[in-house]
Amino acid sequence: MSALRRLDVPAGTRLQLFAAEWRPNPCGIDQLVWTVAVFHEPVGGYLWVRGHGCALGQPDCAAGWCWEGQVLVAAIRANLAGTR
Repeated sequence: MSALRRLDVPAGTRLQLFAAEWRPNPCGIDQLVWTVAVFHEPVGGYLWVRGHGCALGQPDCAAGWCWEGQVLVAAIRANLAGTR
């Protein structure tokens, strides 16, 4: 395990992500995501996240997940701390 403390992010957690906090983000947009899975091995300060960005807490895409990206650990921590 790296020096970063493991983040436990329950499925269904809402993450408000600013454009610079996730990648790939070719359009440079903010994103609201409901998590399905957060992988626990950081790469360069980012964690892989799978989730839904398709509807407000009620996925309407009929898929297990429809959004995937690398998210800054600091952004995840900010969301879990309730500062977003």
